Amino acid sequence: MFYQEFLKELDKKLSGYFRDQEKYICCRCGCSECCEKGDYPISQLELEYLMQGFETLDIDSKIRVQENFKHFQQGGMCPFLLDKKCSVYNYRPIICRVHGLAYLCGENIVKVPYCVNTGKNYNSVYKDGEITIAPVNENLDTPEVLKGLEYGEIRNLADWLNF
Repeated sequence: MFYQEFLKELDKKLSGYFRDQEKYICCRCGCSECCEKGDYPISQLELEYLMQGFETLDIDSKIRVQENFKHFQQGGMCPFLLDKKCSVYNYRPIICRVHGLAYLCGENIVKVPYCVNTGKNYNSVYKDGEITIAPVNENLDTPEVLKGLEYGEIRNLADWLNF
């Protein structure tokens, strides 16, 4: 329950960041490029919450996700992606919640979504590794966001699922 309250507050803050950066962000429902290739590093706490989301799915969706698990490998499509939509959206981990934003993850180090290279998020203000606007001035990497919580180890989703 505490983690759900934490996520509500985080989502409020992130909504403000997305609103502030809206003209540079192309993410829309059905655009699942970020979910089709990735490593998906998540904490043990996030994994447990994600699996609670899995338990809420209808039986057909569960079967489809389980089938995706069988074919899931590091760097591949997220097993929770069904019909280009996240089947556990409300339970998604931090990396998914912050994806799409450009933010500072170190002194003078800006993390941008990789879809910038395919003409999507921030492509109008990012070139040759440089961004010409002020990014979100907060480190939104999972360990920083979860700082102060007992979140356990962070592993790639494929490693958690022993693939």
